[in-house]
Amino acid sequence: MDVLDGDIRTTRITQEVLLQKTGVSRFLPWWPPFLSWLVVLAWLSLTPSPPSVDAYFFSWDKLQHALAYGILTFLAGMAFDILPVKRTRRWVWAFIFTTLFGGLLEVAQGLLTEVRVAEIGDILANAAGSAVVLLLMRYRV
Repeated sequence: MDVLDGDIRTTRITQEVLLQKTGVSRFLPWWPPFLSWLVVLAWLSLTPSPPSVDAYFFSWDKLQHALAYGILTFLAGMAFDILPVKRTRRWVWAFIFTTLFGGLLEVAQGLLTEVRVAEIGDILANAAGSAVVLLLMRYRV
């Protein structure tokens, strides 16, 4: 009887662990902030006159791009935890996604807005911010 009870308990614990790893609990914490930040970045990129930061250090445009896309890469990497890939691959996918997203938004700036222009420097700053997060999270420096 003890062996059967032990097997039942082990099975229940295994099922609970699987539910925790594949269920809604992995989806909910990171996808809403990730999707919200995507919308915020799209709006900031495509609005004719985005808000500006007056602080000396943060007023540099390229630093703002790097920070914004670093945050996006972090949120993407955490949200992509539901993908059935190794942890290191998840961060590579987050980097690829955010770099492509940033590039597409820059192209959209040049094509869809009359006031804003696409800049290769912005694309590079976006990729640099994403790369820093990729390296920090992939190798846990």
